[in-house]
Amino acid sequence: MGLEKLLYLQGVGAEFIDCDGQLIQIPQQDRAGILTAMLANKLAKSDAHVDIQHQLSTINIEQKIYQLDVEQWCELLPSFQFSYLSEPCLHFHLPKQGAQVKITIKFDDSNIDAVQFQCNTQQLTIIGEYHYDNIHYCRYQIALDEYVSLTIPCGYHSITIECINTEQRNIGKSSATLLIAPDVTYQLKEPQKEIGYRPWGISIQLYSVRHEEHYAGIGDFKSLKEVIEMSADLGADFVMLNPLHALDITYPENASSYSPSDRRRLNPLYIDIEALAEQIGCDHQKPECGVNLFDDTNIDYQEVSRFKYGALKFMYEFISCKSLKVNDSFIEAFNTFKRQQGQKLLLFIEHELAHAPEWLTMPADFYAFLQFVATQQLIECQSQCKNLGMKIGLIGDLAIGALLHGNEVQSEMDQFCSRASIGAPPDPFSTTGQNWGLTPLDPVKLKQHDFSHFIQLIRSNMSLYGGLRIDHVMGMLRLWWWPLDKNLGNGAYVYYPVETLLAIITIESHRAKCVVIGEDLGIVPPEIIGAMHDKKLFSNELFYFTHNYHGFAPCAHHKQHSLMMLANHDVPTLKGWWTQQDLYTRYSLSLFESEQEYTQAVAERQHQRYQLVQWLHAGITQAQQSNKPIPQAINLALAELNLQSANAETLQQLHFESLLTVWLFVASMSHSTLFCVQLADLIEEVHGVNIPGTWKEYPNWQRRLPLSTNEIKHRSTVRTRCELINDVRRKFPKPS
Repeated sequence: MGLEKLLYLQGVGAEFIDCDGQLIQIPQQDRAGILTAMLANKLAKSDAHVDIQHQLSTINIEQKIYQLDVEQWCELLPSFQFSYLSEPCLHFHLPKQGAQVKITIKFDDSNIDAVQFQCNTQQLTIIGEYHYDNIHYCRYQIALDEYVSLTIPCGYHSITIECINTEQRNIGKSSATLLIAPDVTYQLKEPQKEIGYRPWGISIQLYSVRHEEHYAGIGDFKSLKEVIEMSADLGADFVMLNPLHALDITYPENASSYSPSDRRRLNPLYIDIEALAEQIGCDHQKPECGVNLFDDTNIDYQEVSRFKYGALKFMYEFISCKSLKVNDSFIEAFNTFKRQQGQKLLLFIEHELAHAPEWLTMPADFYAFLQFVATQQLIECQSQCKNLGMKIGLIGDLAIGALLHGNEVQSEMDQFCSRASIGAPPDPFSTTGQNWGLTPLDPVKLKQHDFSHFIQLIRSNMSLYGGLRIDHVMGMLRLWWWPLDKNLGNGAYVYYPVETLLAIITIESHRAKCVVIGEDLGIVPPEIIGAMHDKKLFSNELFYFTHNYHGFAPCAHHKQHSLMMLANHDVPTLKGWWTQQDLYTRYSLSLFESEQEYTQAVAERQHQRYQLVQWLHAGITQAQQSNKPIPQAINLALAELNLQSANAETLQQLHFESLLTVWLFVASMSHSTLFCVQLADLIEEVHGVNIPGTWKEYPNWQRRLPLSTNEIKHRSTVRTRCELINDVRRKFPKPS
């Protein structure tokens, strides 16, 4: 039982329910391998291939159990605890006895005076008990409303407890952090004049956006401002982004925004060079570039990196030149930024200095300059959204993890497990499982460090946006770990303190006025479903995933408190799906195991397309039965499509432009509170962003949109489709 108890205390799971609803037992050898990866985290590389049994034999299991289990009961106060605003409370530990304790609370808000009170343990509720070494320990809970007259505010408060009358004379006093969090995450406030209005927005991969007069070869914050202006004009309430995290400076071609170096920092390639030159008063000339970056279908990250960093070096040297007059307010704001960011920024700078290519040899301050400018420009983009009347503005995307060799992990190694990576267990879609190559936070170390890194990670991201999508939100509860050393087995689920993590997300969302969306696609344990519901995180639905044996789910069956996305970065575009281009691409890349599997996939897609037509017809029928008139654009499209008489044999004859217009109209009737369509889908782009299971076989994260923002906003079909979505989300009743 010693090993089993230690596995439990370290959060290593024993079983799980797979996608077929089957209970899967994780082999003991695999669980022990993950435990070894956790506890041998700091072994030298030369020790990496020692077998599991030898590794376990070097671990003092009983000592570890004592540290993780017994010690917490022997400590007067846990170093970090939380409760909610509706029932503020704190707890402490003492051997069972009648003791008088004195509590002092210093509030997070310095404008509120500290409070102090006394209570007797005999008057308190016991919420836990533990027996060890003939001592009966109790966990006592204090309901703060019973002892404090003022309303306890939300915040990370400092608490001190002192035993002033106890039989145990060596207990003394202890201090800790008490988080009082709002009961739910920040919620949108619905104007009374728009009761029932359901916000909608446009999602983009920022790097893919084109500007016809822009020569940088990659979408950036100049492009984003144009998308914001266009989206606001079309009636959208938000623009949803790919993660903008800092990537690997050494290898710019490794461009997946979901494999970042540091999720607390921004990718400098998104900086708008022209806006920066104007801000600092630099008469910047366009640098020469060896290739035509504008016309490329795919982004050449090597060339773009050299080009943009070259321009940014010029800008930095300009503000560093003492003989030139530079905008004083810019310099002052830059210095303030560095002071506020402190040691964490310095560690990031050191990492960038150590890993930058030779041609980018620059002073340390250069990398602080890049982060300051990128942060300032992104904040300006969010301000632009609000000034244009968008209800949410920008929705950012927080990746589930970071690279082992990146700054985030290396600078916070004490809170990560460097001998494992995260992914997903084997399933019918990936018989060998998925390994995402990202380093997991260690749940035990996270707790031992009072969740400091997680707080900073959430806070730094929420401060930039009006909404934050948390990728793979199930990671708040559990993550599948793969040991880096294959001798340590085939992985296991590791569980996290989900209640504490959600309390942190809740308070940080209120402080930043940032709505929270949890990406809960795939196998979703019921525990995370309930937790998201309780804290009012928006669920993230994907249209394709609403399909079942009977067809696509009616709009009335979509989750109400959710964001419905028609498509995202990991699935085909709407046109790619309808034309089956995605299947052909996968076939050409040999991603089907046989010709028969490809043929079967094509036949299944043909059936799904027919089911989509049926779904469209049912949706139109429902719209016609409402008291709202059907827009003329839809009547024209319906006349051309004649959905009633469409059958499996005539699908190929349907005009896709009209089909897409009807598709967007019906889908926007979704019961979901939030609704989102890709800019790529509005312009009928056929190629997807990323094909899971490929690396260099397909230009993942490289494709640029075929049209510039200016061309898109003048397309009549785009404006018509957005007007239809806007009309439905504002005027049509929610499907019942």
